[in-house]
Amino acid sequence: MQRRLFTHTATLEERLVDLARRVRSDVETLAPCRERDGLILRLRQIETALAMNQLLLSSSSNRE
Repeated sequence: MQRRLFTHTATLEERLVDLARRVRSDVETLAPCRERDGLILRLRQIETALAMNQLLLSSSSNRE
């Protein structure tokens, strides 16, 4: 079985920022509940991924 190749048109950072924006707007519209708590956790994960991406990009530019 062959893997499907997919070429992203946006960078990882752009996709994560867009996802964070959508999740944040969903969090703002929901009343306190389990679903909202799950979205808040997801938002923290996205923000951590963004921070890690920035760290990795900055460390790779320092090597050059």
